Amino acid sequence: MKKLAENAKIPCAVCRDLMPLVQDGIASPESEQLVRAHIAVCPACQALWQGTEPPAAPELQTPDDTKILKRLRRRYSIHLLLLAFVGIAVGIALGYTGSANWVILFLPLVWSVLTYRDIGMGKPLLLFTLGLAVLDAIIKQMALLESFTSGNFLANLVSGCILYVGLGGVGWLIGWLLHYAKESTHENKS
Repeated sequence: MKKLAENAKIPCAVCRDLMPLVQDGIASPESEQLVRAHIAVCPACQALWQGTEPPAAPELQTPDDTKILKRLRRRYSIHLLLLAFVGIAVGIALGYTGSANWVILFLPLVWSVLTYRDIGMGKPLLLFTLGLAVLDAIIKQMALLESFTSGNFLANLVSGCILYVGLGGVGWLIGWLLHYAKESTHENKS
């Protein structure tokens, strides 16, 4: 009897996992002995074994939705920021090809698309754009080494920041308006 009580100390969840194997005759003798010992002392598992009680759904620990959403949002934001970086860098590169007007179209386009996709992209886009304005000022100074002065560099930096942030702001406004229009049409349909 003592050995039976010791064998019966497996959790109900383990017993319920082993029951189909024992019933099909494919469980090891040790597993079968554990299940039969547990059934002898546990009325809930005994009722399940006899088929009088439907199998209870296992109680699984529910995942923390906020953690999952934060992880997905971070991954999504990283992809959007990479897209923004590539898009803005291409726009600036187009500015050095003699077609400087492309940056006037390209930068607002990138900002508006990314803002439309995720309204919270304003601050990261602003930081990237300011970083690229600094990069642009450095490239301009390296291309014009004979006229390098700190005043020249600061003038290029300030003008680049104003131009890029202004163009990005126009794109952000377009993206925000499109996002707002999309959200309001979804609310009206509901």
